[in-house]
Amino acid sequence: PTTEIYTLSLHDALPISALETLHFFGMCVLFGALIIMDLRLIGFEKTAAVIDTDKLYPIALAGFSINLITGIIFCFGDPGRYFINISFQIKMVLLFIAGLNFLYYKFKVEHMLASVGPGEDAPAIARTVGAASLILWTGVLAFGRLIPYLGTG
Repeated sequence: PTTEIYTLSLHDALPISALETLHFFGMCVLFGALIIMDLRLIGFEKTAAVIDTDKLYPIALAGFSINLITGIIFCFGDPGRYFINISFQIKMVLLFIAGLNFLYYKFKVEHMLASVGPGEDAPAIARTVGAASLILWTGVLAFGRLIPYLGTG
């Protein structure tokens, strides 16, 4: 069963290729920003203050927004392919947990980082949140990539 979105755009090679390219671009932008932010939280590349990496949030948000829009088009364009796919389901659970991790960071951890200067380690809870973020987003990326290969639930 297909939907109006599929009929309008996803059954032709050009629109699907353009959407796949946008989705990949958004993922690269998002993951690139996250790697820099999370690795600094964990304790790598201490030449900058931890809070300085917050300047990358708009970039990460732009990548996430591109992926959200294109992902919704994919899902609702061919729901029979996605919603019963075990890899997609795992990806969505990991995405939800990554979102909770981000909210925890924003409301419980971020305020602790204002005093962490260059060369200093972030508090243990911040390092844990950063490591969890890297693991969760790597899982989102991996299971998203596995959607065509792992099949349905």
